[in-house]
Parts: sequence; C-alpha cells; structure tokens
Amino acid sequence: MISERKRKVRELDATFNRAQEQVSGDLLRKRRGLFRRLTAFAVIIAILSVIAFMTIHAQAQLLEEKSEEKQALQTKLEALKLEQAHLEQEIENYNDLEYIAEVARRDYFLSKDREILFKLPKLSTD
Repeated sequence: MISERKRKVRELDATFNRAQEQVSGDLLRKRRGLFRRLTAFAVIIAILSVIAFMTIHAQAQLLEEKSEEKQALQTKLEALKLEQAHLEQEIENYNDLEYIAEVARRDYFLSKDREILFKLPKLSTD
C-alpha cells in the first residue's frame, strides 16, 4: 500500500520549482533592499535630528548669554546716566559763585573778612 501511495505523489516540474524559488528569492532580496533603505533613511533622519537639536540648543544658550549681557549693560547704562546727571549738576554748581564760595570755605578753610570758621567733628549716632 505504501508503494501505491508513493506512485500517486507526483513530482512537480523542475522548471516550476526553479521559477518559484527564483520568485521567492526575488521577494527576499526586495525585502532586504527595503529594510536597508529604511534603515539608511532612519539613520540619516536621526543624524539630522541630532544636528538640529544641537544647533537649537547652542542658539538658545547664546541667546541666554546675550540676554544676560544686555541686562548687565542696561544696569551699567543706568549707573552712567545717574553719574552724568550728577556731573551736569556739578558743572552747573561750579558756574555759581555762591557755591564756589561755599566749597572754598568748607574744603579749604577760606573765609570772608572778619569771619571765623570752626570745623566740628561729626558725631556718630551708633
């Protein structure tokens, strides 16, 4: 009976087998090619993403540094404006004869005729 079964199983044509093997080989090569292309594309996208992230991070850090520098310069500008206002007031005062006389009496102990100056020490209120 076994021998009868073996006879009933017919071998497929060799050309058909080769054609099927070639088709399956082609499909396997196409899959490998697709996988390689997708992998290469993913690597390129990952590299570009890292470069973009690094660029954005560097620009954000530079922007923060410039912002801090701007704040420091604005503070310095305010101090210089106050000093300029003080110096302009001094110029105005030194054009006033009464102020010059007051400074001369206070700092250089100059006095008017028949005037006596006393310099008293400052009392500390500690």
